[in-house]
Amino acid sequence: MKRLWILFKIEFSVWKHDPITALGGVIPCFFILLAFTLLFGGRLSFKIAVINQDRGPYGQMLVDTFDEVISPLDQEPYYAVREMGPTQAWQAFAKYKIEGIWIIPADFSTRIEQGDHPQIDMYFMNYNDDRAKNHRIYSAEVLWRFYQKVGIQAPPLERAEAYPLPQMVDWVSIISVGIVLLSVTLGSIFNMFVLTYKAQTGKITLELGLSPRSLGWVLLPKTVLAIVFGLVTGTLFLILIWVWLGFWPGRGIWAVWLLAGLVGLFWSQVALGLGLVSRNYMAGAVTSVLGAMILFFIGGGLSMVRAHKDAVTWVAWLFPNIYAVDPLRDLVLFNTWPSDFWLVLVKLLAFAGVAVLIGSAFSIRKLRRLG
Repeated sequence: MKRLWILFKIEFSVWKHDPITALGGVIPCFFILLAFTLLFGGRLSFKIAVINQDRGPYGQMLVDTFDEVISPLDQEPYYAVREMGPTQAWQAFAKYKIEGIWIIPADFSTRIEQGDHPQIDMYFMNYNDDRAKNHRIYSAEVLWRFYQKVGIQAPPLERAEAYPLPQMVDWVSIISVGIVLLSVTLGSIFNMFVLTYKAQTGKITLELGLSPRSLGWVLLPKTVLAIVFGLVTGTLFLILIWVWLGFWPGRGIWAVWLLAGLVGLFWSQVALGLGLVSRNYMAGAVTSVLGAMILFFIGGGLSMVRAHKDAVTWVAWLFPNIYAVDPLRDLVLFNTWPSDFWLVLVKLLAFAGVAVLIGSAFSIRKLRRLG
């Protein structure tokens, strides 16, 4: 036990001489979070112009209805309405300053009063199929609300909405949890990589290979420190998300650490092998970052895996990240216990166990050959 403690102190002193490596799991993840916040954050309302040519009261009533139809996500109106003249509206539309134009004709109120099926012209920007689809959905809700205000008989359809989760979250929040898992992955990889690489460049691996004792005790401090620093990196991002977005796992933090730690354990063993065979630190670091980034994008970093299983490529299922990310979202975003927690835990233990067996066997063999 005394020798193990000495090895821990040696590994920690190696890390202290190059603590900047801990930022390997922080800097890329921070800029990814910042980029996606700029892309998906902010107000989600569509900017449109309304050209109200109606001579009666119902045109203005329709304009006022826009502010009454609220998104359940951010509690803001679906549309940010700007009343403009025809020339100004079409110029803004052509320059992409607004995304749509509603034209209320002059006889709108008259035709409502006469029960003569009033008509509205709508022009929407369709550069993105998802946004064009949302325009069609939101416009139907606005008109539905207008029917209720005017007293017109609604279409022969009744709506009932039920939300299975306690709250609705935006894309940035969903992506942020994927970034937390990415930070744990990169933190574990970078710290394991630098510890093994330093041992290799310092010729310590030669002495370790000649040791008559089991080399498992040599690898244990590296693995523990790599996981600890990976979890520290992930916790820093959890705190950032709490300050920035207001989400925190509460008493479920231990479950977050457990699931993320097992993912970090898996990747620490991958980095252990890379650190012993790599001759160039930068090449190994770049390979690690690119590999983790690819898995972030294909392994559920951007959306709920449960809702898009059919779209997940088979390669992603070969790595533990994709199994852990949705339970982490349950814990962090919704403060609910994942229904598949224990099944996911068994899978992650299997991934980590296999990685430790293969990684340790490969590393011990590599060290013995060097000795």
